[in-house]
Amino acid sequence: MNSVCKIPGFLKALILFMVFFHPVPAFSGEKSIDMLEQRLKSGPGLSDLMAYAYETSPMIRASQAAWRESLERYRVDTAYPDPELVLTYWPQSMADDLDRKKFEAMFSQALPFPGKLSAKGEAVKAEASVNRFGLDRAIREVMTGIRESFHELSYIREALRIAKNNQVLLEQIRTISETGYAENRSALIDVMKAQSQLAQSGYDEILLRELEHTEITRLNALLNRSLDSPLGPLAEDPYRPVLFPLDDIFSLSEKNREENKMAGAEIKKSEAMARVAWFETLPEFKFGLLYESTQPDDPDASSEDMYGAQFGMTLPLRLEKNSGRIESSKAAVEKAKAMATSQVNESRALVRENYFRLQNAERLIFLYRDKLVPEAAKSVETANVWNREGQGSITDYLEIQSVWYNFQLALARARADYGKYLARLEGLAGQSLTVKDEPAPAARTKEQS
Repeated sequence: MNSVCKIPGFLKALILFMVFFHPVPAFSGEKSIDMLEQRLKSGPGLSDLMAYAYETSPMIRASQAAWRESLERYRVDTAYPDPELVLTYWPQSMADDLDRKKFEAMFSQALPFPGKLSAKGEAVKAEASVNRFGLDRAIREVMTGIRESFHELSYIREALRIAKNNQVLLEQIRTISETGYAENRSALIDVMKAQSQLAQSGYDEILLRELEHTEITRLNALLNRSLDSPLGPLAEDPYRPVLFPLDDIFSLSEKNREENKMAGAEIKKSEAMARVAWFETLPEFKFGLLYESTQPDDPDASSEDMYGAQFGMTLPLRLEKNSGRIESSKAAVEKAKAMATSQVNESRALVRENYFRLQNAERLIFLYRDKLVPEAAKSVETANVWNREGQGSITDYLEIQSVWYNFQLALARARADYGKYLARLEGLAGQSLTVKDEPAPAARTKEQS
């Protein structure tokens, strides 16, 4: 059991696995936190955020402590009960001879039925496995939360950039419309529409600023930083396609998802507890040694010493209580098995839902990036040329500009959604879905050589 307690090495390996092939720097100690803090302020990448969270997350530390607690309980629950020492002294004996003093000492040790402590040890080991998978789950949830917040903040900042560029264009259109109205080349409605869209774009920027502050607060909470701590420009996380079909992701989730592993460990724990409950229906034994000394008041008289052995045992005669223990443990096993099946079903449903959302976001990326945004940009350029040549109206120009603006926002939203749903799906699968192990090259035959 002591060999299982290698927490730091295990967790270092686990964090590298849970970040799904994002290169996390190997940092440790206060110096590393200071280095990461500087990176977060100057311009962090996703790997910097995850490395910082691994070092500082209270959720991960709480799960580590819960695991250590269950490991230490093994030594407690598998140990024999403490022996008992009873000392008794009578100043005067209550026997016929009132001038004699008596001293008694009794040492006893309770012994559980053979096999009971081993059964308790198996139950504690199973509980330690549950807590270990709970630690895995805590790391997964923190890292997935970091990735989701990273992509959401990236979207908000990209939307802010788009909104600022849109304001510049709208300012130009407003100037053109006001000049045209002064020269009787455009209608008042064109001026009003340009002004209203510029005001709406200003409101969008204010809203996005508030959303940025909110998302930074959420990300800092995950990182256990001060809520108003600054975050520099985020490094771009490139688009990576999923290389696994849906059926493979189902299988990976059933095998790797921490909730499924915890449910399997809960079955083992309940079965071990059922065995402990069976041992509770068996007697426990007690062995003891007695010593009695009787000392007369007369110093010339000799004392009388006696020794003895003691044996006792519990009598588990309460049949209803014993039956209740057994049936309760059986029901706990059935409950654990049903919960395990439910967890597998839930995993499959979550995989299907997030896979659909991921594919939909991917389709939107292709649609807006490859077709709608470029076409809208060309339309804006054409409308600008027509407007300079006195063709078309300001209203048409504004409509085309609005479409281009919304298409850019939709593309940024689809990219962020893809990153978020990829994080969730990889969390469910327990591994990267964008990297496949390359098959080992076949050994050359003698003919080839």
